[in-house]
Amino acid sequence: MIRPRLSALSLVLLLTPVAGCASADLGIFDRTGYTMTSQAMEPTIKHGAHMSVRRVGDAYVPRVGDVIVYREPEGWSVGTPDPERTYVSRVIGVPGSTVKCCDSHGRLELDGKALDEPYIAKPPASDLDFDVQVPRDRIWIMSDNRHSALDSRSHQDAPGTGTISVSDVVGVVEDPRGS
Repeated sequence: MIRPRLSALSLVLLLTPVAGCASADLGIFDRTGYTMTSQAMEPTIKHGAHMSVRRVGDAYVPRVGDVIVYREPEGWSVGTPDPERTYVSRVIGVPGSTVKCCDSHGRLELDGKALDEPYIAKPPASDLDFDVQVPRDRIWIMSDNRHSALDSRSHQDAPGTGTISVSDVVGVVEDPRGS
């Protein structure tokens, strides 16, 4: 008598989170959907495109090239600060790296080596010069449509000198080319 009750209870506990999650998060626990609301990541992600984003937690280890969704960092607000406002950009510099613009061919330098960026809308890699050592637990981000985006380069006077905290990263866009 006890065994059938435990089996039924186990089945209910197993199915409840899946059913509750299906409508809210694309049916998968660690993913959520977003819509691109600007042209900042074109040509990689078009304005209006829907994206599947793998949510990350405290264990996120940023990699150069990750396309991320992040919360608006302190001091970056154009209007009223909104902790729920999110943006999409690409990780260019990870903690401890040096990012510099630009070499004689208009390319970014990452740790003294030219960065190959076939995803940018058009060269040069930036119209703004900078030379940044990325602090621990922070990242340097840039959008792919560099001539119209407000990213780390535009906020070098804000707290963090243009870098954002790794803890501000909400998730990583899955297959941004397919967006």
